[in-house]
Amino acid sequence: MGPSKLTNFLSQPYPFYYRGKTLFVISSCIFAVTFLFNYLFQPFQVNLSEHRMGYAWICFIHALIPSLLFLLIFLVVQQIKEIDEKWKVKEEIWVILSYLILVGIFNFLVRDLIYTNPDNWSAYHFWVELKNTILAGILFILIFIPFNFKRLHDRYQEKSAKLISLQIPIKTTEIEQVIPIKTQLKADDFELEINQFLFAKAEKNYLEIYLARENEIQKLVKRITLTELENQLKAISFVAKIHRSYLINLKRIESISGNAQGYQLKLKKIKNPIPVSRSKISTFEEKMKVLNRHA
Repeated sequence: MGPSKLTNFLSQPYPFYYRGKTLFVISSCIFAVTFLFNYLFQPFQVNLSEHRMGYAWICFIHALIPSLLFLLIFLVVQQIKEIDEKWKVKEEIWVILSYLILVGIFNFLVRDLIYTNPDNWSAYHFWVELKNTILAGILFILIFIPFNFKRLHDRYQEKSAKLISLQIPIKTTEIEQVIPIKTQLKADDFELEINQFLFAKAEKNYLEIYLARENEIQKLVKRITLTELENQLKAISFVAKIHRSYLINLKRIESISGNAQGYQLKLKKIKNPIPVSRSKISTFEEKMKVLNRHA
C-alpha cells in the first residue's frame, strides 16, 4: 500500500461502535478472552516463586485492567460531539493504540501488588509490560480493522447500488401540498411547500431548512427543533429523519453511495453529502422500499 493509498485509507469514515450495550459487551469480552488466554496458555514468562497470590488471581487482575480501561476510555470518547461523523480509521487506530499503551502502563504499576521481585520498578520491567501488551494488541490493529473496514465498505456499496433503483423522482404533475409550520416564535411561523422541501439541518438553537425554488436553493433559518418539525411532517411518508441532525425529502435523493459507516446521500445542487446514521440505516432502507412500492 503506497503512501497516498495509506493516507486515503486512514481518512475513511469508520463506524463508532463503542456506546450503550455494545460497549459493555466488548468490555466483558476483553475480560473473558484476556483471562482465558493468560490462564490457559501462559503466553509470557511465569516465575511462580515471585507470585504474591495464586496465578488465577493474577490472570484476573491482568484481565480486569484492560476491560475497565476500555470501558472508561470510550465512556469519555462517546461524549465528543458528533463523534459518529468525526470517527475515521485513523481515530480508531490511534485510540486503540493509546489504549494498549495505557494497559501496559497500568500492568507495570500493579507489579508490586502481584510480584515480590525487588526489580519491579525498573525500566526493564516497564518496557516488558509495555511491549507484551502492544504485541498482544497489534494484531487487532493490523488485521481486524482493515478487514472490518473492507467488509462494511463492500456491504454498503453493494446495498447502495440496489437502493439507487428505489429513487422516487418528483413528478411535475404532482399537486403542491402546503403545510403550515409552527415555530417557537409565532412571528416566525411559515408555510412549507412540501414538494420543494429538500432537507432540514439542526444547527445549534436553530434549524436550517433548504428548499428547491426553480433554479436556485433557498435556505430558511427558523427557531424550531428538528423533532418539532418532524412531528409536524409525520403524515408525509417521504419525509424521514435519517440522522439526529437531518430530516430529508427521500424523493429528492439524486444518488446513494456507501462507505464503512453506512450511506451518503447526494441531493441535486447540494454540495455536501448527507449521512445516514448507523442507528437509522434499517429505517431508511425500509422507507425507501415502501416509497418504491407506492410509486
